[in-house]
Amino acid sequence: MTVGIAGAEPDFSLAIVAATISILIGGILFGAGLGFGIRRLRLLGAEEVGQGIISAAMVGAFAAFVLLLDSAVASLVPQSGLPICPSVEKPAGSPYGFYACHLHARSFSLSELSSALSRSADIAGMASSLRVDAGVISAQPFFALQAASQKLSELSFLAGLLSALAFLELEAGLMMRLAAMSIFLPAGLILRSFFATRKLGAAAMAIAISAYAVYPLLFLWGFGASKTLAETAQASLVSEEFNSDFAAIPLLELDDTGAVRSQISQMAEGDFGGKVQLLFAPALRAAWLACLDLAVFPAVSAAISLVAAIELYRLFSAPIFFSYFGAI
Repeated sequence: MTVGIAGAEPDFSLAIVAATISILIGGILFGAGLGFGIRRLRLLGAEEVGQGIISAAMVGAFAAFVLLLDSAVASLVPQSGLPICPSVEKPAGSPYGFYACHLHARSFSLSELSSALSRSADIAGMASSLRVDAGVISAQPFFALQAASQKLSELSFLAGLLSALAFLELEAGLMMRLAAMSIFLPAGLILRSFFATRKLGAAAMAIAISAYAVYPLLFLWGFGASKTLAETAQASLVSEEFNSDFAAIPLLELDDTGAVRSQISQMAEGDFGGKVQLLFAPALRAAWLACLDLAVFPAVSAAISLVAAIELYRLFSAPIFFSYFGAI
């Protein structure tokens, strides 16, 4: 499945029609106010003409802005620096393409780490149950690893949860991008062209621009500087090597006392307990870095986008007065 981040270009034809109608209505009001000597009607018409002209200009400005932003990202982000994300179309073609590519890579790598840690937890749990009987005396040399097995299971669950979170953010980001450029921005331009819905249209436009242009910009730096993918790959490698070295443990016949004793002897000589402990450090580093990428960065970016949306709303909803028209 390919994630169509490039998507269809937004259709501004309705917005252009609305801006044209707004200019015509404003011209009629201005002419009527001028003809009948009603100053308030004349100023209202001037305001509507000005807002209609600005709305029409915004259509071209936003179209140019989208192309400029996407081309800037394509030139600043080399393809060689991107992770492997075959399901994302044009990963360096827009801010959301870059964002989606990294989220896809994190979801896949964390899923692999979760599977590897789950296998390691099973091996450690199996080893903790191995028992040696010597007459009336029995012993479980690796009984203490039950706690380690439980901790590895918890880390596996955390990695799986973070993988699901990355996928959820990927889908939510795609929906947000499409809604911003295909629904909120055209609708905002239409609503802004009329006096009664001007503030509502300004709010829709502010949300669209913040969601499309402001929100993913932090990730251009954050994901580019992040070591999450490297640490996750390292943790998976350590876990897979452990699983490969001790893959025979779950296959032991527990009724075969000789085989169990031989396996326990080999594990003791190879410092099995120490190797189990070596699994934690890389897995914890990968988990903490993933939490930073998938929780802290989105929260900070959302806060910045909210501030930007508020400021854009104030700008787009501000009234416009033309002293020239007022003097006529």
